Amino acid sequence: MEFTLFDQYLLLRKKKGIKLKDIAEYMNVSISLLSLYENEWINLSYDKVKKYRKYIDRH
Repeated sequence: MEFTLFDQYLLLRKKKGIKLKDIAEYMNVSISLLSLYENEWINLSYDKVKKYRKYIDRH
């Protein structure tokens, strides 16, 4: 099974034990917005996706 970049970041976040609350505070967005994104109900802007990935990469 091949994982998309989206899937890889979601798995990496969970593996590192990073909470949505921490990313939301860093990005200055709500936890519910990130939850909607991770459950593929909405798309984030390119800049927000970059911040999301940057936080996961650095923590």
